[in-house]
Amino acid sequence: MIVGETVLSSMGEVLLEKGVVLTPAYIKKLLKTGVQSIFVADGFLSGINLKEIITKETRIAATEQVKKILLQTKESGKLVIEPSTLYGTVSDFTDTLLGNKSLMINLVDLRSQDDYTFAHSVNVCVLALMTGITLGYPKERLMVLGVGALLHDLGKVRIPDAILNKPSNLTPEEYIVMQKHTIFGFELIMQSQELSEEHALIALQHHESYDGTGYPMGVKDKDFHELAQVVAIADKFDALTANRVYRKAYPAHEAYEMCAASGNYWFKDHIVKAFLHNIAAYPPGTLVELSNKQIAVVLDTPKGLSRFPRVRVLLDQQHRALTTPRDISLLEEPGLSVIRVLEDTI
Repeated sequence: MIVGETVLSSMGEVLLEKGVVLTPAYIKKLLKTGVQSIFVADGFLSGINLKEIITKETRIAATEQVKKILLQTKESGKLVIEPSTLYGTVSDFTDTLLGNKSLMINLVDLRSQDDYTFAHSVNVCVLALMTGITLGYPKERLMVLGVGALLHDLGKVRIPDAILNKPSNLTPEEYIVMQKHTIFGFELIMQSQELSEEHALIALQHHESYDGTGYPMGVKDKDFHELAQVVAIADKFDALTANRVYRKAYPAHEAYEMCAASGNYWFKDHIVKAFLHNIAAYPPGTLVELSNKQIAVVLDTPKGLSRFPRVRVLLDQQHRALTTPRDISLLEEPGLSVIRVLEDTI
């Protein structure tokens, strides 16, 4: 296998350059550093460029900023932020996303387990901002949403490491302790003069549900703050699609379907629709079987049409390789659809 995209650590250090031949020794080293998967160049996606909504460099800088905030807050016992830097990051994210409205989020989880909490906060921020843009929020509202999303898990700094980093399911008693991170986050933000009650409510309510079955307060309906709902669905989706020590990630299409079924249950229906408008159920490289029994690989997905990707047909109905692979858009092929995903990605 050939490395398809340069592999970077959470600190931005190059672990493997694009074009390098992958060896067992390299794989062992990547796994040791917590990297679970990488892109490989296999020829199936030749001529297709994977477009990143947020650059690696921007993501790394934001991840480091979240890491710094959480570690300093844990050490001092109170929220430590540089407001101009924090708002600057969210402003940069917002401007970039507003300039890339036509792009879908093709979420393939490549983060290491060691920086999950920090990278997760950045992913949730990007997902929430794209949802807010789809909902038509003005930039001032997007700024509140983005800062709240970056800090939504702030309260975890007060959770014992033995519970926070436990490599297996929590006991009922441990789960009760873990749930308190929402309250701790609310308290830390409310004690800060630089942030607002809306930021605090995002931290407090990001595990609530529209039907009242969430925690910590069991709020429902109109008492579930809209910005908290946007962050909550982003948090839910990113957590589902992340590889964890104790379970494998759900494929994007399964997480998509879970969220699609959550309207007026987990979250208000219009928020679910706005969120899914930006999500590719089948990220590029996903190997799929079509309703005509042909096998294809996903190339990209039109904005707002997650179930109708553009694909490259590789095998015919008898699963024989085509002499010349054929690119088609399922949107332009009535009756043709994806019926199942095969072996994650190729």
